[in-house]
Amino acid sequence: MGPSIAALIVISVLLTAVVVMFRATQIGATLMANATRANAERVADVANTSFEITSVSTTTDWYEQAEPVNPPGGYGCKPIVSGIERTGEVTPADPYQCYWLDANDGESATIKVTRIFQGELFNRGTSNRISLDLFDPSSGPTSGNTASGSYFFDSYAPVHEKNFLLNKGSGKYRFKIWSYGGSATDHGAYYVLVTKGNNPPLVSVDCVESFQITNNGSKSFSNLAGMDVIVSIGTTTMTRLTETLSETPGPNEWSKSLPATTTVDGILINNDVYEKGILNTDELLELRIKLVGYTSESGTITVVLPNGVSSTKTFDLLCNN
Repeated sequence: MGPSIAALIVISVLLTAVVVMFRATQIGATLMANATRANAERVADVANTSFEITSVSTTTDWYEQAEPVNPPGGYGCKPIVSGIERTGEVTPADPYQCYWLDANDGESATIKVTRIFQGELFNRGTSNRISLDLFDPSSGPTSGNTASGSYFFDSYAPVHEKNFLLNKGSGKYRFKIWSYGGSATDHGAYYVLVTKGNNPPLVSVDCVESFQITNNGSKSFSNLAGMDVIVSIGTTTMTRLTETLSETPGPNEWSKSLPATTTVDGILINNDVYEKGILNTDELLELRIKLVGYTSESGTITVVLPNGVSSTKTFDLLCNN
């Protein structure tokens, strides 16, 4: 091979290397441009995203608020006030209901239970009795447990009334109404009336029923897949909830809706008007949550949109229904 041919080969190799380097530079520049463009789009997307969380409260009568279930502090019982009759029903799905009343040591209270005769199996057969077990402030009703001493009665009669001496200390006395030894099919409704001296005041409690997410930015959201809802209770408990398609969330779930109309500060307004199903500027997304083991604590809800933008809102009390 002569010098001229060798030189041509060297030149060819060098030209190939130059072409490869040029193409690599082009590819690198394209990748860099695409990455820069994507980053710019993301920055713009985030910059155009702004939302605010507000809470929607409802007034719930204190009389309908069950205490938290955290023995021995609470057993999920509802308050009962002297002279005001309550209604309940023993069913296979809800085998007992419990109630609480405040009492000072040495007071007495009369509890009267009137059976409402309804239901095919109600008050038929010796197994279908109605029972009441009363617990002192150091204990409380649970499924299957019974009271000690004479703090109980079992009755087959339409009306049963008994006076109890509340001499086991001051505090909350709780009683449950159920059917001791009854069959799984036993059921029946009743009235219960307590007669005692001191009555606690009837007050109302405001609790958060739902949240509203207002789109304050210029970005619209047609797809909220990947949205996260996180709830913090106190300083130690943080829970990432699971989305459900049901309108009413189950335990540790959240649900959303984009209604055509909604209420803001008591005023009905049009909402999902432009581009149905898309959360546009100034439109509201309604958010509902339900927590497991919630016991009336205050906390914080954090909503993270699919592009990573987040917002938080504190609450004092959830209705948690």
